[in-house]
Amino acid sequence: MRKLRYMFGRFLCLIGQHDYHVIEVVFGFGQSGSVEKIECLRCGHVTTRKGTSG
Repeated sequence: MRKLRYMFGRFLCLIGQHDYHVIEVVFGFGQSGSVEKIECLRCGHVTTRKGTSG
């Protein structure tokens, strides 16, 4: 059962449905705002995104 769940999770990553968590936040001022560095818990894919405001 554990292997099936692992394979399903990897399939989700393959189609772009990652399970991200924030690993670093860099705050900025003005229109640029903050930038978040995020990583997928399942496959380890690391990317950046514009931080949420508020």
